[in-house]
Amino acid sequence: MFDSFKYAYLLLDIPFVVAWFILYLVSKKTRKEQLIMSLLFLPAGTIGEILYFQDYWSPASVFSFSLFGVAVLIEDLIFSFSIAGFASVIYEVWRGKKLVRINKKVQANWMLLIAICLVISLGLFSVGVNSIFATSISLVVGALFIILSRYDLFEDAVLSGIGVMFLMFLSYQILYRFVFYNPEVILKEGWLLYGSSFDLRIFDIPVTEMIWGFSFGMIIGPFYEFIKGVTIKKGKKIDGRKKEGYNKN
Repeated sequence: MFDSFKYAYLLLDIPFVVAWFILYLVSKKTRKEQLIMSLLFLPAGTIGEILYFQDYWSPASVFSFSLFGVAVLIEDLIFSFSIAGFASVIYEVWRGKKLVRINKKVQANWMLLIAICLVISLGLFSVGVNSIFATSISLVVGALFIILSRYDLFEDAVLSGIGVMFLMFLSYQILYRFVFYNPEVILKEGWLLYGSSFDLRIFDIPVTEMIWGFSFGMIIGPFYEFIKGVTIKKGKKIDGRKKEGYNKN
């Protein structure tokens, strides 16, 4: 049995990395979107830890450094890169659909959407809401904003959320069943909600992880389509502008 807490977070990342590469290899049409979203949200894990380290968890790292006073974990960078890319294209690959340009200007300001989520997260956290719930709520609000603006992205949001939540579940199960045979080893040492009223689990996996995974997938799944003004439909063409020979790649 492998029982070093130091490697727990890194090992949790592996299924996400594998899933990312599988999607990248099997779906050429979504590679551009996958890379853009992975790079765009690469810093997200590090930024989120500013709150999470205070009241949610305290993971160990095989390599970390400080940048302007902020702890940067290699595991956070790997996790953010892989989960964002996975969440952004899993629906398109899963459902075998492609992007089609909408014949009207519906491009949205992605920075404004992110700013709204940040304000909600910080606002809730400042009044005592645990960071995992504060951020999950903000992500759901952001997803609802997208859905209410673009109802055609509803299915994308929901199924992407389910996809990320399932991958989160799978990652923990692999860690528990093949590495840490006793989940208490990592939960007691690194999960700050251990033994609290929020210590709720499904097959030893914290419910908070499932909630966060669903909310993250729910907003990231349709994020690219929302800001680019494209929708998802079945068909051979990725984009409606056939005469221009437009290619998403």
